[in-house]
This record gives sequence, structure tokens and C-alpha cells, in this order.
Amino acid sequence: KTRAMVLTFPENYELCLIPFALTWSLNFFLSVQVSIARSTYKIEYPNCYGVPGYHKDADKFNCIQRAHQNTLESMTHVMVTMFVVGLFEPVTAAICGLIWVAGRFIYGIGYALGSPSYRVPGTIISHLGDFPLMYFAAKIAYDVATDKEMMSKLF
Repeated sequence: KTRAMVLTFPENYELCLIPFALTWSLNFFLSVQVSIARSTYKIEYPNCYGVPGYHKDADKFNCIQRAHQNTLESMTHVMVTMFVVGLFEPVTAAICGLIWVAGRFIYGIGYALGSPSYRVPGTIISHLGDFPLMYFAAKIAYDVATDKEMMSKLF
């Protein structure tokens, strides 16, 4: 037996697809940086990181690798949060997603310059995107949790 389901999204929800699509470009950009650095600094597979004292330019490579890895560690959470918040505030969610993606590009470029301190501008910018998403997600959850009618359906 099959059931048909109709999904209705709020007006402008499709704007959330723009930052989501840009994460593919972001990931590709950071992956290419790691590939080039792997060749430049002679960090062979399967090593994820350069070993200080063993690899001459371990710290330079590790900065580039960490920019990519750190972005991957947060990308899923940020994008899922953006899509959920987008169900209630689609334009705000899309703008926050764009700010986060832009910040991560800047983060990756800065970190690739070879010093962890150069990642700070990108960190600040990306948090200008993800912190508001976290706030809106918490507000939505609070509104649901304090809605007696909604909660009566749960318990």
C-alpha cells in the first residue's frame, strides 16, 4: 500500500538551496587546497596530517588540512539547522547560510597562509552565520516545547 504525501514549503524556502549548493564549491575548493599542499609538502597517503619533526613543513600542511576538516565537521550541522530554520524564516536562514559559507571560504584561505591566527577573520564571519541559526533553532524548539497543545500530542 502506498501513501501520497504533499509537502508544502514556505515562500522563498528555495533560497536555502543557494548556500547549500555553494557548500559543494566550498568543499571542492578546500579539497583542492589539501591536494596541492599534500604534493607541495610531501605528505603521503594515508597520513591525514604531517608529523612535526618528521615532515619538514608539517605545520603548514596541517593548517590547510585542518581548515578542510574543521569545515566538514560543522557543515552538516549548519546546513541541517539552516533547512530547519528555513521552514520558519526562509530568507533569514538563507542569508545566515550564505554568511557561513563566505566565512568558511575566508577561513580556509586564511588558515592556508600557514598560521592558525590567520583563520580568525573567517571564524568570526562564519559565526555571524551559524550563531543566529542556532538562536533561531533554539527559539523554535522553545516555542514548540512551551506550546501546551503541541506538547499534549507528544505525551
